[in-house]
Amino acid sequence: MCYSRYVSGKPRISNRNSICNMNNEINPEVLEDLKQRWDAMLKIRDSRRTQEEIIDELSSLIKNLSKESFIPYLIQMMIHIDQRNTSEAFKHLMSPMKQFVYLIDLYFSVETNGNIDGFSEEEWMKITLLLNEIEMTYFGDIGFFNENTEEGIDFDRVSVSLKAFLDYFGNAQLSYDEQTLERFETICGAYENDVLDLFGFGVLDAIKFCSHIRKLINKKLNDCNYYLLHQDEWPKLTEEFLKRGLSDPRDWWDEPELKMMKEFRTKPGYVFIHSLADIKQADLPSEKVDKMLDFLLYQEDINKGQTVYYADKNPFFDKPLIKLKEDEFLCPQYKFLIECFYNRINEELAKKKKEKYTQFKNQALEKKASKLFRKLFGKDAMIFESYYFDKAHSEQDLLVVFKGFYFIIEIKDTQFRAPMRDPIKAFDKIKTDFKKSIQYGYDQCKRVENKIEEGKPFKIYDIKTNKCINEINPNRIKDYFSIIITQFKYGGIQTNLEELLKKEEEDLYPWSVCIDDLEAFILALRKIKKGMARTSFVEYLKHREAFHERLVCSDELELCGYFINSPKDFKEQSNAEEIFAAFPGMSDLFDAEYKNGIGFDNELDIDIKKHYSVPKYPKNYDVNKVSGMDFLDDYKKASH
Repeated sequence: MCYSRYVSGKPRISNRNSICNMNNEINPEVLEDLKQRWDAMLKIRDSRRTQEEIIDELSSLIKNLSKESFIPYLIQMMIHIDQRNTSEAFKHLMSPMKQFVYLIDLYFSVETNGNIDGFSEEEWMKITLLLNEIEMTYFGDIGFFNENTEEGIDFDRVSVSLKAFLDYFGNAQLSYDEQTLERFETICGAYENDVLDLFGFGVLDAIKFCSHIRKLINKKLNDCNYYLLHQDEWPKLTEEFLKRGLSDPRDWWDEPELKMMKEFRTKPGYVFIHSLADIKQADLPSEKVDKMLDFLLYQEDINKGQTVYYADKNPFFDKPLIKLKEDEFLCPQYKFLIECFYNRINEELAKKKKEKYTQFKNQALEKKASKLFRKLFGKDAMIFESYYFDKAHSEQDLLVVFKGFYFIIEIKDTQFRAPMRDPIKAFDKIKTDFKKSIQYGYDQCKRVENKIEEGKPFKIYDIKTNKCINEINPNRIKDYFSIIITQFKYGGIQTNLEELLKKEEEDLYPWSVCIDDLEAFILALRKIKKGMARTSFVEYLKHREAFHERLVCSDELELCGYFINSPKDFKEQSNAEEIFAAFPGMSDLFDAEYKNGIGFDNELDIDIKKHYSVPKYPKNYDVNKVSGMDFLDDYKKASH
């Protein structure tokens, strides 16, 4: 079973939902749609209920449901988020993954050991409407926080706070399983003995355990769909049923050959439910399996009787394994398991090893970045790690030189703290975290830029040996780009650096990107553009800078996907002046290519994937441009 990195789900912005067409003409339907959305926001401001009121109503709908049916249903829904645009079940959900996880945590805080199995379509719609209302109250709480004060609304601070809040809480960890697995192996795996001492099992044990659960789920899924996957066997089976005197196909469901298929069709989450005996079949000592089960097991009473808020930390992410019966467990998809092991073990190692561990993580991230650029540019590139050029020996992380193009790269593994609901306090906190990571990285890059702009040859030295490793002649440089690579994904304040980055007005913006997005982009370029991957990467950077100050986008891969599929349109849009709103469909390319192998060194299920073709995905976009003044002027006219 292959899953994409997108288990989150941001609000989908249709490529039709923009104010102006390419001729800059007002689209009345979209204008009306935006007016309705704004009116909805004002309605929430004027009449919104408290969080507690909404939570109480939602709790009343779910508290008597059976754990054995409701929780597996939610786990099943998580793997169908890619159907959110076509399924009625998702139509009211803005951030389905986050909302499903919240629903699990809320359920266990209020459940009454009820025995109600299932719910009506109307009841599910009501549940999703309440989830949406809860999320929308955060828009109101932040967006209208200080509108009645003497100073009025501080739009700049509110804008930054709202972006950061929604990106942080509205999205799960956007990475492929292979990326989390590599981090776990490379970083935590280097402290194997410490992990064994802390938890009673090691990193290799945890990886083997997750792989075993993945195989159990895949096998059960394949067994349930055996006759769909082997359709040549179906006529033989139906002939056997007829021999048994079963002429009515409705009677076939009760035959043993179709038992698993029936369970799969009638019991949501069935493929994720496994017996303790099957779980213990892992090729690991029994005592280690027990310790890992205890490590993963959800604590159902952790928030019992307490009010669980949407923006609270989710216990499910920390302990995603749920016991349904004494000898039966609900095992979520691999993603939740491997991320749980990595996130919690990483946190404990950081506490124990402190600065030593932080330095090691930074070095690992630098090596990862260096490896990616080597994969992209091959032997034709010179890559210099940990160097300096000034008398102060100010360390620079990475310099990549490829056929006259210079990539000045700084790596930052700085934690981004959870934003607060008070936008004024949140802004200061966000700004501080931004300053420690992206701003600091830019300042380091700018040192090299300034040296190049002096126009005089200069030498760079290895930070450890102080030996000269290269001499740079600015006159031979075709172009240079500053890149800040982060471990954490900062969302909209990273894709559009205008609001927080301090720079001189005439200076160009750097490109700041999460390491996982950089890797996905490079792998996709290599797979799709092949021999043109390297020049395509350079072209992307040349035009990407122009999108700052007018970009609405919280995921860099949306722009990357747009560029790969429509490079000509991408370049044209980079020369425009109107606001450009990217949308999630632009990044469909990456999940589609992942279905039959995107190129990870440790790609999971690759033997299965290579037999499948890449599913269809949009490659052309009817992109329109948004003129904010047009919207405001017309809205003011329509309001009077």
